[in-house]
Amino acid sequence: MRNSRVIILFSVVLLFSFALISCGDDPASANEDPPALPTFENIEPDLSYFDSNQPQQSNSNYSEAYYYGLGLGSIAFTSQAYVSFFSLADSENADFKNGKWVWEYSYSYEGESVSIKLTAEPDGDFINWEMLWSFDDGQGNSITDYSVVTGRIASDGNSGSWTFNTLNPDTNEEEPILISEWSTSGENNLEIETDYYDSGSVVTTYTYTQNDNEFMVFLSDTDEENDITVFWDDEAMTGYYQMGSDTANRYCWDSNFEDVACGSVGY
Repeated sequence: MRNSRVIILFSVVLLFSFALISCGDDPASANEDPPALPTFENIEPDLSYFDSNQPQQSNSNYSEAYYYGLGLGSIAFTSQAYVSFFSLADSENADFKNGKWVWEYSYSYEGESVSIKLTAEPDGDFINWEMLWSFDDGQGNSITDYSVVTGRIASDGNSGSWTFNTLNPDTNEEEPILISEWSTSGENNLEIETDYYDSGSVVTTYTYTQNDNEFMVFLSDTDEENDITVFWDDEAMTGYYQMGSDTANRYCWDSNFEDVACGSVGY
């Protein structure tokens, strides 16, 4: 019940973000600017190929890949649930405290109160991010400094990782629900690997790669036969999906999105 109330109150914070109250003690360094707030775009796959090409009834292979591709891709958008809380900080003045940039804001509603603290700590060529939530329902139940999100991001933006946590209702401790890492060597070259957790153990791994015009999403399951691969080339407009590790279970389409033998399109 308490965790449900936390979710409800944080939803209220989003709806009434204009009423946020900024807190802070120390003035920021006059010689520095706070880092740009993250948007998580680096851990989101580009699925515009599927968005732009709706399947037809005759395109059975492409149709399967279409739904697998969009379905698998939706897994990687979990981070969007957290973006709004980062964007709230954008309207607040950051303070520089003990080597960290700090954004703090709070809100009260019908006897309940919530506060959010976002920190960014320069660490060599990286910036370490953390978002902490605290909550008091006014009836003796409270949570202090629940670490919702942590990240370590290269200053050039070419690599990094994010950890998204959930609150274990039995222990009142945070535990990861997903950890996502990425690296890029240019605008059209990107690799993202995201591990999904259940009770502290990895249950699924989602991998997305882009190499110029070639894209692939791969879902690794605890049972290898349930692994799913979707590959497409947005220049040749061809691709395939595959179940498990056996290429005999690979199903291809041509530039007209018609079913073809995989050898005829080079797969």
